[in-house]
Amino acid sequence: MSSAADSPNDRFRILCIDGGGIRGLIPALVIAELESRLQDRVGAEARISDYFHLLAGTSTGGLIALALTAPGREVTADRLSDLYTEDGPTIFHRTPFQRVATLGGLIAPKYGASALRAVVEEVFGDAKLSEALRDLVVTSYDMTNRDPYFFKRWRALESEHRDHSLVDAALATSAAPTYFPPHEVDGRALVDGGVFAANPVIAAIAESLKRSTDKPAQLTRDDLLVVSVGTGLYEEGFSQSQVRRWGKLGWIMPHGEDPPVLGAVLGGASDGADHWAHMLLNHPRGAGPPSPTEIGRGPRFFRLQVQLPASIAMDDAGPETLQKRLPDAATELLRAHDKELSEIIERLARFDPLP
Repeated sequence: MSSAADSPNDRFRILCIDGGGIRGLIPALVIAELESRLQDRVGAEARISDYFHLLAGTSTGGLIALALTAPGREVTADRLSDLYTEDGPTIFHRTPFQRVATLGGLIAPKYGASALRAVVEEVFGDAKLSEALRDLVVTSYDMTNRDPYFFKRWRALESEHRDHSLVDAALATSAAPTYFPPHEVDGRALVDGGVFAANPVIAAIAESLKRSTDKPAQLTRDDLLVVSVGTGLYEEGFSQSQVRRWGKLGWIMPHGEDPPVLGAVLGGASDGADHWAHMLLNHPRGAGPPSPTEIGRGPRFFRLQVQLPASIAMDDAGPETLQKRLPDAATELLRAHDKELSEIIERLARFDPLP
């Protein structure tokens, strides 16, 4: 938490949301609560996107970031949860034929993109990145050129060639390997940015520190307030005797809910990003290594994450998951981080809404 030795001024505020498929309902509910508390503090018209300069997201988090900044679409934080509870079962639906034809996702993506496309087209219409209400960093990965690919508002404002539709950004960042097909943009086969940045907080921090002209610019770490929201954490360990027998199928076949290779990539990247962000923004210079309980507790970087009691697959859109397990996880996150949430709201409320 903050101390007298720290001097953050919150001149540039960042909201980051992790990837995690249907588990995006957790950050959707958390952000809705943040907005509700902010409204209690400053007025009923307050919107969470009016108090952050930059929103960053990966996969399901990218959808949330895009939805909160979509121009003229009136996607309030409270409406976000409907994208999961109402549209999730449609997006993650397979016919018996699809199950057989894809061998459960072994020889083709488990799901087609048509249902997801219909949802994002309804939400975003024909809006472009340049029209977004706030700066954006939405991650994807270019399988054609084998490079990270970012959808950024400032790039779109600079170049018409980079001014893609919000629908393109949404479909690219959501194209999780083995779940959805890649999305083509300008000849690039783009997939879910979770393959390198399941937690996009480091990308967002780097983006903010690169600002040289657009105000606020020439930022230092004391200028930043970073709020990073996770999608729930459940890590199932495997013994040496188990892992040593795995070949290709062993790594990609689910052992529980998600394939081990996917869990290792997403979980490892997210854990690393938390540590790096804390060291960059929170940790006193020259001090020893932080304890795990110190990570993401402020004063500049706040990490809002919750431990799940059991694994929840990225595509588990069943009634129990949507109506109980994920809402319960969001409630636990809010309870465990109530002190940090109160500090965040207090600091946001010091500022007028952004124009």
